[in-house]
Amino acid sequence: MSSSRLVVKLLLGLALLCLLLMTAARLLLSYEFLRIEYQRPGFPPDSYGFSASDRLTYGRYAIDYLFNAESVAFLAELRLPRGLCFLPTADADDCALFNAAELRHMQDVKQLTQVAFALAAACALCIGLALWRDWRAGLEGLQLGAWLTVALIGGLGVVALAAWDSAFDRFHELFFAAGSWRFPYSDSLIRLYPQQLFVDAALFIAAFCAVGAGLTLLLCHWALSARAGI
Repeated sequence: MSSSRLVVKLLLGLALLCLLLMTAARLLLSYEFLRIEYQRPGFPPDSYGFSASDRLTYGRYAIDYLFNAESVAFLAELRLPRGLCFLPTADADDCALFNAAELRHMQDVKQLTQVAFALAAACALCIGLALWRDWRAGLEGLQLGAWLTVALIGGLGVVALAAWDSAFDRFHELFFAAGSWRFPYSDSLIRLYPQQLFVDAALFIAAFCAVGAGLTLLLCHWALSARAGI
């Protein structure tokens, strides 16, 4: 096998890995995932007064912001009613849903989200072009990507189970400035998206990518076998 062909397969493998991860992430960034989380038995309640219905109402705004064309003013203008405001002396005009630190973090999250999904779209395009130009190399590259996905998910799963808090911190330190992503428990981002939500999201991503990798292996094997029999 030529070195250039091997490089192409490796790049295709990485493209599949990226595409699976970002497809799982997009499914998580949805109203339906929030609804399932907030209503499932055992999900931690908000100690500061949000009901499951309140969480779903206000939790949607961050998702909308990530995918719309609005500036962070979209979130900055949101206000909580007096009964849900953690600041007991604030009136409705003062009780912002997100404070300045939370708004800065959401700006960072939106930038990261835009880059990540643009990369995923590019990966999907590259996979399609590779299959069109050389179907065998493309399928073999996807098989490699499926095995890479299984290995990565397995490795990260072991690390996360052994030290979730440390893994969670390392992930955020990789993408966000130090100190920009830690908030008091009374802040809306923590009230709306407690750590349990991220644990459940990580489990979903692992399961989705594992199933996606398995299906990719089966489909690629079937396609290569069918072509060989022609």
